[in-house]
Amino acid sequence: MNVYRKSLIVQLLMFVVFFVMAVNLIVQYYIGQSFPIYNFIILGILVLFGVGGFLIYRKASNEILVITPKEIKTIKVLLYVYLFVYIGEMLLSGLDQIPTEVVKIALGSVLMIVALIGIFIQYQLLRRK
Repeated sequence: MNVYRKSLIVQLLMFVVFFVMAVNLIVQYYIGQSFPIYNFIILGILVLFGVGGFLIYRKASNEILVITPKEIKTIKVLLYVYLFVYIGEMLLSGLDQIPTEVVKIALGSVLMIVALIGIFIQYQLLRRK
């Protein structure tokens, strides 16, 4: 399947943002109350990634890369896993029976692993010419 190289760059940035969001889950639990400006810092980082992704998309060439259906399916599965784990974290963190610390650390770690796998796959695809 043919895909624009600039689309893969934006997907790489998206997985980096997912990694930042996963790290945010864990870090926010520990320093969210004592460092209130932290949320604004994370928001600024995410906005910078958004603006950067838009600028890269506009400036990048229209070079086309060929990727296999297996790679597309792997990326799709990673996105669905990230979605369901993130929704699970939101639902489980509201329950009183499960300690919030365990939920944040365990599911934040899973989200970081999923994002790192996505970053690795996107990087490997972009290295191909």
